[in-house]
Amino acid sequence: MKSHTYKLLGMAALMLGLTQSCKDFTDLNSPTVVNRDNYFNRESDMTAAVNGMYASLRGYYNNYFIVAEVPSDNTEANNGNLAYSDVDQQTWLNNNTYFQALWLNSYSVISRANIILDKIDAVPMADNLKKQYKGEALFVRSLMYLHLAQFFGDVPLILKEVKTEAEAYSYLREPVTKIYAQLETDLIAAAEGLPPTYTGANVGRVPKGAAQALLGKLYLVTKQFGKAVPVLKAVKDAGIYGLLDDYGQVFSVLNRNNREILYSVQYLGNGNGEGSSFCIRFAPFGSGTEITTGAFPTGSNQGTEDLYAAFEADDIRRPVAIERYATTGALYTRKFLDRPIANNEGKNNWPVLRYADVLLMYAEALNETGATGEAIKPLNEVRKRANLEDAPDNGQVDLRKVIQHERRVELCFEGHRWLDLLRTGTMLEVMRAYKEQYKGVGYLVENYEIKDRNVLFPIPFRERSLNPKLTQNTGYDQ
Repeated sequence: MKSHTYKLLGMAALMLGLTQSCKDFTDLNSPTVVNRDNYFNRESDMTAAVNGMYASLRGYYNNYFIVAEVPSDNTEANNGNLAYSDVDQQTWLNNNTYFQALWLNSYSVISRANIILDKIDAVPMADNLKKQYKGEALFVRSLMYLHLAQFFGDVPLILKEVKTEAEAYSYLREPVTKIYAQLETDLIAAAEGLPPTYTGANVGRVPKGAAQALLGKLYLVTKQFGKAVPVLKAVKDAGIYGLLDDYGQVFSVLNRNNREILYSVQYLGNGNGEGSSFCIRFAPFGSGTEITTGAFPTGSNQGTEDLYAAFEADDIRRPVAIERYATTGALYTRKFLDRPIANNEGKNNWPVLRYADVLLMYAEALNETGATGEAIKPLNEVRKRANLEDAPDNGQVDLRKVIQHERRVELCFEGHRWLDLLRTGTMLEVMRAYKEQYKGVGYLVENYEIKDRNVLFPIPFRERSLNPKLTQNTGYDQ
């Protein structure tokens, strides 16, 4: 096969990448290229492949905040993150390197999942473990596609291993309705095959509740609120998850995979380059070793004054969620505190799904189905932990705004804000109002270009150059 086959649709090196065997789930080695003809014959081969799929999520989430927080009103480009000021100001073009990386990394992870799903039936292994591994692969693939569809709209839907150049060229953009229908099928199957909990070295894998929560999120995206209610209620009623009394402990590196975490991407910080760099990249620019160690703090996810002001006066979450650095006045999050020995050696996991998110999604689904009185209850569970009074019942429209506000402050810096704005159809309104309010206050806010087209990212220039049959989103240069 010609080497350029793997460049098509951003699928570079994603058909052959697997990982070597490892002792347990939390001891993952870097991906390496192996001969597939001599692979996938034993249970240990599949275990290594599944672990490799998980390991690939580290690269995906390293820069996820750039596309999921920075374009929003939560964070801004400043000092150490000037490289993506166009993402912040929404002046992006189709040659944006972060959108290209998002596309490439997404399809790389998807390919690993596809290989697992293609090969696993022929491998002799226990049925329950085979179902589990299938469920893990279906969840991860669904997670990638849900993000892709929200960020880019119609995208190629690839559900099997790509083996030839001609086959790679054949995948064109599919309607989001088709993608979402596939994700519904896959996540239902994933939930059926996944165990409710894990123990020992397997802690950190995707459990049943995470698949159900992601299915609930899919239903919110597709406005199927009636379907979302029982799925999210099942997660709540399982009794496995709960809110921690101390908001700060949710994110502590000494309390990883706690009761509030449904699924987080695991970073090891073991000296082998398998750690995270969030603690260093999010610490205030110029703070030296005052807040973190291991490298030069870059302030790469700096908070906005608008987010800081969004917290109510008595909200005890704010000192953890967003704090002001006294020396410079810069706003930063303390959710990712650590003192690693070097960059990329932090022990901070990335929280993909946690219980507070489930409660707020459940509240939203109930409210949108007209059960406003019931919707207030899970909302107030989150507010109670924050030391806030119960939200009043002023009707569906008012509660809709209250829930979205609560999602913003509870989940800030965790990669939810931009997709929430898109999902609720409020991005243009919110960001245009933000621009008007913070001209001359926020970092170059006067340069913001909040265009109608920005509800979708452009299909990367490189992908369309490799395959001109890929169409472009409206409003972007070809």
